[in-house]
Amino acid sequence: MNNLLINKFTRFGVFIIIVMGVVLFSQSCDSDDMQDEFLYTFQDQMIGQYLRDSADYAEFSRLLDTTKVMGLLNSYGSYTCFAPSNEAMKNFYALKGKQSLSDFSYDSLQLIAYDHLINGTVVTHTKFVSGRLPQLTMSDRYISVSHADGNVYLNGSSKVLIQSVTLHNGVLHKIDEVLNPTRDGVVEAISKEEDFTIFYEALIATGMADSLLKIEDDTYVVTKAIADLVEVKKEDKQWMYHEIPLKRKYGYTVFMESNETMNRNGIIDLESLKAYAASVYDIVYPEDKDITDVTNRKNSLNRFVSYHLVNKQLSKRHLIDLYDTGHMLKDRDMFEYIETMCPNTLIEIKKDRMLNQSNIINYLRESGQYIQLGNLYDGEAINGVYHEVNDMLVYSREVDTELSTKRLRFDSSSFFPELTNNDMRGARYLQNTDPEFYEEQSLHWQLPRGYIDRISSSEQTVVGYLSGYHKFQNYQGDEIFLNASSGKLYDFEIITPPIPKGTYEVRMGYLSNGKRGVAQLYFDGAPCDVPLNLNNLAGDFGWERPGSVATDPFGFENDKVLRNNNFMKGPACYKVITSGWSGGENARYSDAILRRIIGTFIFHEAGHHVFKVKGLSGGEFMFDYMEFVPTSVLESEDIY
Repeated sequence: MNNLLINKFTRFGVFIIIVMGVVLFSQSCDSDDMQDEFLYTFQDQMIGQYLRDSADYAEFSRLLDTTKVMGLLNSYGSYTCFAPSNEAMKNFYALKGKQSLSDFSYDSLQLIAYDHLINGTVVTHTKFVSGRLPQLTMSDRYISVSHADGNVYLNGSSKVLIQSVTLHNGVLHKIDEVLNPTRDGVVEAISKEEDFTIFYEALIATGMADSLLKIEDDTYVVTKAIADLVEVKKEDKQWMYHEIPLKRKYGYTVFMESNETMNRNGIIDLESLKAYAASVYDIVYPEDKDITDVTNRKNSLNRFVSYHLVNKQLSKRHLIDLYDTGHMLKDRDMFEYIETMCPNTLIEIKKDRMLNQSNIINYLRESGQYIQLGNLYDGEAINGVYHEVNDMLVYSREVDTELSTKRLRFDSSSFFPELTNNDMRGARYLQNTDPEFYEEQSLHWQLPRGYIDRISSSEQTVVGYLSGYHKFQNYQGDEIFLNASSGKLYDFEIITPPIPKGTYEVRMGYLSNGKRGVAQLYFDGAPCDVPLNLNNLAGDFGWERPGSVATDPFGFENDKVLRNNNFMKGPACYKVITSGWSGGENARYSDAILRRIIGTFIFHEAGHHVFKVKGLSGGEFMFDYMEFVPTSVLESEDIY
């Protein structure tokens, strides 16, 4: 059967049965020479059946049969299978000092099988973007994707030989090396990186390595009460459904300079690194310059190391790209603010649209200086990830000045590490970006009380995370959503990320509708103005659509009217993908989007703050984002 005929059959959706499958799928096939129209389709076969019928997967099929995983791949569902060839399996046996499958324990074999399967999602070759795949394997491990010499590699060395064999219950990719993800913790993984020994020595000397050891909260158990939070199941076939987290995992990110970068900055050993750290942090924190104990959290070396550490597992794509959903306008720069383990400090991540560049770290407007990721990124560990940075990453006086003199906008989900570490935030990127996935049901996480460290709530309050939907007009697509059990009122407190010292106008962004309630807002214990009725549309507070009044074509005069009522239009940097529930070319043009000005506050020192909400009527509370704007920049603030 020639390629023209295959192409014709595929184009008309006819099932293709190729008798000479072994020949066509031989290892000589190079996946990158295959265009979409020449990909293979066997939609009448399950993945399991296809593997059994293909001689080159005999060893992998034996593995699946032995572990009883084959039955899963012969069932209905959505699966992605990375299938090693027979040669790949035999090379793996030799690597492990074994002769055959029978030399491995059953638990080891099951883990190997799970390393190669993604359950619930079909990941085609079109989603092989450099970096981690956002979907976890059945063994709770990420798969990283890289490109070299026109080929696609998984986890750095496993070459994809054949891409996207489409089957009835998913997709299969043939690979030339068994996936063998590390089982090391992040500290142990870094210890094996020979080009980063100076940073590793400092990590150990300061004791900060001890802050990177947790993997999972063993005290978290899914009780019946937690399971009962699910009121709408996926199989109910509604537009949305509930899930609860089955685990409560921890995660970490480590940024680190190579020895070469250290040397370039005059650092050749731990002692010279101490001197470098003192030259930076003794200026920012002069009151602590005499602290010599490197394990003291206020010591300069300790601050240097801990500023490189984050209690979220942030792959390269998780730094900012996975939040650049279809809701975000592509001509506006994006910013993400990440709290570090250095007390009361932030790292800024910028996505520059004009440069078409992501992951710009701590950009300084005055000098134009910034830091980027180096050649090593997405270093794998069982409880984290690590990245090289190409210059010295420090919380200098210049960085502090930069962050304290600009608007800081935090997506609500960025407050809470648990949403990232347990694969909620960013995991629905495709459903908020690719039209092919828009009609999938919206996923609403129901979060048990106490699951999020920085949310304290009354027993009757239900905390939810809505991971985005094409009809939501939300910043970055997602939102924090709170309501109360029937007949009750919600009552909760949220601890914010740290904000530099200064005088700030504080705002909360939200979307109004008829299902919301009335609530009293508090900030750092003080009530903020009159109660907020989240049911009211923006017109109730004086909002006019920009361009609707001839004498105020850009809506700037109307902005003043809204500010007099402690409100603002939404920022013009995001939109709704599919209008219906709300509309407008961006949030500034929607009468459902508002920013409530909570108040003006003087922060005498950098630190966290407490945002409290008490429900005064039934209904829901929606929390989309929060802004901290230095009063010194209010006059020059843009509409974005």
